[in-house]
Amino acid sequence: MPARKIRHITLPFLLLLFFTACSHKDDTGTALKTIPTDLNIDDSLRQRVAQYIERKPMDSLLAFYLYDITAEKPVYEYRKDALMPPASCLKLLTGIALLHRLGCTYKFNTQLCIHGPVSNGHLKGDLIIYSGYDPLLTSYELQPLFKAINEKGIKNIDGKVILDLGVNEYPQHEEHWIPGDLKRRKFGFFYQGQARIEQEIKYLIRSQGTVFKDEQLCWAKLPKGSKRIALQQTPIEEVVQLMWKNSANEKSESMLYPLGRYSGRTDSLRTAGLTYLQQFIKEELCRTDSCAVLHDGCGMCIHNRLSPSLIVDLLRYAHQHRDIFEIVQRTFPKGGIDGTLIHRLNKPRTKGKIIAKTGTLTRENGISSLSGYFKDRQGHVVCFAIMNNHIPIADAQLYQDKLCAEFFAKP
Repeated sequence: MPARKIRHITLPFLLLLFFTACSHKDDTGTALKTIPTDLNIDDSLRQRVAQYIERKPMDSLLAFYLYDITAEKPVYEYRKDALMPPASCLKLLTGIALLHRLGCTYKFNTQLCIHGPVSNGHLKGDLIIYSGYDPLLTSYELQPLFKAINEKGIKNIDGKVILDLGVNEYPQHEEHWIPGDLKRRKFGFFYQGQARIEQEIKYLIRSQGTVFKDEQLCWAKLPKGSKRIALQQTPIEEVVQLMWKNSANEKSESMLYPLGRYSGRTDSLRTAGLTYLQQFIKEELCRTDSCAVLHDGCGMCIHNRLSPSLIVDLLRYAHQHRDIFEIVQRTFPKGGIDGTLIHRLNKPRTKGKIIAKTGTLTRENGISSLSGYFKDRQGHVVCFAIMNNHIPIADAQLYQDKLCAEFFAKP
């Protein structure tokens, strides 16, 4: 079965080449191009930003960091190490760590397999459903997969119906979330819990006219020597796009489970996934655990804490890894064009010139963040992280948009 097509918005070719990476590293850390060390930052940019930051909203908290990736020098900082709730900008950490751990060409595979021969309509062995944590697959989208049972002429299953689905725990609300923050129906089929999964699998098999007893269904590992008869795939980029461009909380939270599974830990998959994110910060970003407090993978918890300097390190890391940065360019919201920025940064000065992840929570008197990339007047790639707390969301977004406009103001 062919892979599902990626549902991202195709933009003009020049937008895909919007950023020219001046320095890249492959996944082994090998530099692909040497950067001159004597490049200067745009001093007029620094001055404009400094003047604007002085006009920050009263009775609110602000932290900000602006970094010239091309020159490898900071441009401006204001409380860059302050730990503040990032809201959905935490999805940057989850997504970049996911791309690093699984790879940018990874596909979430769901397979239908048999173990044993088919004779006279009888499968003299087992039918196996094997899943790799696909967060997008629904029971409706599984129907074409199960048509392979009928195509194989299987009318009776003599062995077992084995479920090897990876997820051994149902996603629960984080203790600080408000009920209804994450909706069960928005999680993928394989994150719906054991009872729902078993009910749907039995229906899907019997809808093909195949007979078996409920007692034959069990949870076990894929037997060695099993033969695949159908395959459904979801590219990792399709998942990351929903996490970043559409800020899908459930998809981002779901990714803690494969991160936990492939981290090699044996405790709760969700807990292991959070532990892996801390490990990524320490080993890949060379930062200490104290620079982040993590309660979930999507940013819904108000007790999450990141700093602008850590977010900038994430953005620099993504830029250094060519495959990751290519996905970033395709899947970050583009100011005034799509995603969560379609109605923001849409003035002529900024439209189409910034790609950035947004973060918004209406709690704690307002939490808003914006982090991403642009090119300055020298052609340098510059990244930034803006974090506003204790401020009405509309005011925070207006402040951020005006700050971004200063990036492109005339000297």
